[in-house]
Amino acid sequence: MLRFRHAALCALVPFLATAFALPSSAATGGRPWTVEEVPAVEFIDDVRISPDGAYALIDVGIGNVAKNTFDSDYRLVRLENGATTTIPAGLRQPRWSPSGARIAWLADSAAGTGIVLTDRRGGARRPLSSNGRSPVAFAWSPNGASIAAIETPAATSARAGRIHWMTAESDYRDTRPPKRDLWIIDVATGASRALTHDSWSYGGPVTDHDPSWSADGTELAVVRQPSSLYGDFEHAQYVALNVASGSARDLVGHPFFAYPRSMPPTFAPSGRSIAYAHTWDGLLPSREDIFIDGHDVTAGLDRDLWSCGAGNAVWQKDALVANLLDGVSMRLFRAADGVAPQALTPQDGSVEAFSTAAGGRIAYSWTTPTEPTELYVLDPGQTPRRVTHFGGLPGRAVVPTRVVEWTAPDGHVLHGQLTAPVGVDLGHVPLVVEPHGGPQCADDFEFDSTAQYLATNGYAYFRPDPRGSDGYGDWSYKAIVGNWGPGPMADDLAGVDAVLAGGVSNRDQLYIEGGSYGGYLTTWVVTHDSRFRAAVAQVPVTNMLLGYTLSESPNIVRRFFGDKPALDQALLARESPITYAKDEHTPLLVMIGLRDTRAPYVQAIEFFKTVAENGTETRLFADDLAGHGPADPKGAILWLQATVAWLVQHGAPAIPGAVMPQ
Repeated sequence: MLRFRHAALCALVPFLATAFALPSSAATGGRPWTVEEVPAVEFIDDVRISPDGAYALIDVGIGNVAKNTFDSDYRLVRLENGATTTIPAGLRQPRWSPSGARIAWLADSAAGTGIVLTDRRGGARRPLSSNGRSPVAFAWSPNGASIAAIETPAATSARAGRIHWMTAESDYRDTRPPKRDLWIIDVATGASRALTHDSWSYGGPVTDHDPSWSADGTELAVVRQPSSLYGDFEHAQYVALNVASGSARDLVGHPFFAYPRSMPPTFAPSGRSIAYAHTWDGLLPSREDIFIDGHDVTAGLDRDLWSCGAGNAVWQKDALVANLLDGVSMRLFRAADGVAPQALTPQDGSVEAFSTAAGGRIAYSWTTPTEPTELYVLDPGQTPRRVTHFGGLPGRAVVPTRVVEWTAPDGHVLHGQLTAPVGVDLGHVPLVVEPHGGPQCADDFEFDSTAQYLATNGYAYFRPDPRGSDGYGDWSYKAIVGNWGPGPMADDLAGVDAVLAGGVSNRDQLYIEGGSYGGYLTTWVVTHDSRFRAAVAQVPVTNMLLGYTLSESPNIVRRFFGDKPALDQALLARESPITYAKDEHTPLLVMIGLRDTRAPYVQAIEFFKTVAENGTETRLFADDLAGHGPADPKGAILWLQATVAWLVQHGAPAIPGAVMPQ
């Protein structure tokens, strides 16, 4: 289900004691979850440690169902004792000054978005920029005298022209953010000057990157791309700009491929070294590695830094601390030139956000399948120490998640996560299978409120990771080149067989649902297999040619189907669920967002109508406010209610909140 936020079989593995420290098998006492509580769990999605390592700013978010907003507030936490102060509302995206005495923030006002300065508690507020431009990413200079900011032009009330000249990277709605340029702002006076004056768009596409100052303050490392179109990230460059003249020098020296949230070029805190990330061999269907001065420092790890947009890396003295998916866990690793990467955190949970201080301290948010995110501190040579205690989930039951393993015919060991009820006969509970999105994504080992809602109300919830998933290594991505359907489907169904062999559920109570690529794989499975009683495909890709040519991100298809997929329409048709729609006999709910530019909804309508005309029971759920899934708590609840209600209508046991929206 969409969140905010896969042979020869082996048996169910309840606990992998040698590899994972998993939760106990007993649920904590309490009542079952309600559907309204699914988006209303606190989470930490940003951690910013002060330069001296004494404090951390954390962004704590929660879904506010009553207001239908995702609220967040920054809190200043003293790491010595956990004492917490809430920062005044309206401040976001903090960046500590080099001395730690001040913080720069983004703040919205009637005049637009600007940068403001405060003390460490959010007081003594002083606007720094009010020029009408909108900053989206920024960084302090090493001496604290300047701020380099990626900014977009001042908003204009002029209507767009009638004619749009679209390019091969444009989506079907021709949505594009404004061009981004780099400005230097004097902290003392607020005066600013433009450093870039060309046609490039700086800082990245929709997912912006902060610029990085060299230690001596003479250069800025930055990502730039030919236009601000999302799809143009495939043509990005890593460059260093001379702060005095604006002249650019190439930092990589050869073609490369990196996704939007990849680690941007980043100068070391001392010296002239620079680090960045891109695919290890420069090819699209490959893992991303970290390079320091052109040397691959994570080659021996065989794990992907990008990790479906969740990976990150920052300097700590002469090494890098990186967060990437290892198996099912997002873990911190230390990487340096000439030294094998070293794991810093265990495998019984996941790091969601982190930052480092000059003295070696790391502050990070940590979660497990039974515990929402809390703030932890790791000092050199010490064990991790928990700092915050938000109070858990009062009154609600929490059940454990287990890891299931099975072996594919080619010998690769695959895994998935199973969250199931406790204290009941597991052989008679319904099993909901969710293929994940991506396709090169995976669900990490974290607290999942949807899993708790289903499991505490009597459902088993299985999330398999087939070939193509993150967390395995480079072989996984290359295994789905030209093969999005058959291979991953076989892996997922083998995983289902492993769950059944372990005594969970039975072949009469199987259901499947998934979103994005998970929606693709759901529609692929039900056009090739009939074991599931009902299926839900959310924002699916069903026609590879339409998905490729209309999407804001055609690069996803290029990564696995060649540089020019539209010229091999036979291959795209072979891998498209629409080709096999006449073989779909499973009751199917199709869910779309009418603002979706990632997986344009026209193809899902095509699939729905074809299945309907073939006589299979199907319905189409269209959300006028949603894009690639809902972006508001009430929308998230409506989508979850409809998904579970469809399963209940087709034989699954009744569950509170399973109501089809009217």
